[in-house]
Amino acid sequence: MLDWSALRVVLNINREGSMVKAARLLKTSQPTLSRQLAKVEQDLGVKLFERRQGKLVATEAGLAVSDQAQRIEQQLLGLEDTLRSMDNEMSGLIRISAPTQLLPYSLGDVLVEFQQTYPDITLDIKVSEMMADFASGDVDVVFRAEENPKPSLWGYRIAQLTLRFFGHEDLLAKYGATTEEITQARHVPLVIHNGVVMSSESETLRQFPHGRIVMRTDNLETSATFVQRGLGIARLPDIIGRDLPGVKAIDALSSQTQRSLWVLTHQDLRDVKRIRRFIEFVHEKAALDPRLPQ
Repeated sequence: MLDWSALRVVLNINREGSMVKAARLLKTSQPTLSRQLAKVEQDLGVKLFERRQGKLVATEAGLAVSDQAQRIEQQLLGLEDTLRSMDNEMSGLIRISAPTQLLPYSLGDVLVEFQQTYPDITLDIKVSEMMADFASGDVDVVFRAEENPKPSLWGYRIAQLTLRFFGHEDLLAKYGATTEEITQARHVPLVIHNGVVMSSESETLRQFPHGRIVMRTDNLETSATFVQRGLGIARLPDIIGRDLPGVKAIDALSSQTQRSLWVLTHQDLRDVKRIRRFIEFVHEKAALDPRLPQ
């Protein structure tokens, strides 16, 4: 069976009437092109070209193959145009991966506004503590908390993730009136987050040397829920803790760990119109949001 590379050989030799010109067009050498033509003729068992007055002229069989190759070429060009048009339309699917602590706390309003602005785009969001890998082909955009994205990625830094220690106001009042009293209190309950994005155990125990761990979780959303219910004190991103009803930060007690929040795509996807617009939209809105520290 002939493949497209073999058909292109016949098509371009017929168009140019010259092995040299066809080889130049196909960016190959004349000997290589001659060998390719010989193989096609051998596979088909027919002569495709004859030399007449220094020019290669297609035989009846050569014309038949060339005509078919031209139709296939037109179909492929049409397919490329269709795919390019799809990539340049503000419609279709954007597959997004984000850590649990970012949605819906800090990005919910932005995503709602984007979808309302571009209603023909569907957002497929996977929320996970795992770092999404573009090599899998299952993701178009990622939100990541890190400092130095890989050179193969493209996007924007959209916020600084400042971490602080939070507790329900009733719990904090029970263990002291000042930061020093709370941090030095015996058996003050602690909620620990151990996840791939950020872990809190070592620093929390350093800040609360006499505390007791009452819960460990690999999910910041879970940590935030139980902090709000008064179970214990936890280190949380400021964008989460500050919006929890009844919860407040412990004064003058900040975390040394800070990370930047990025919205990223792979370099190969940066020119897909809907993906590029999504990333730029998030960047623009984040810059105007006072809740996202820059």
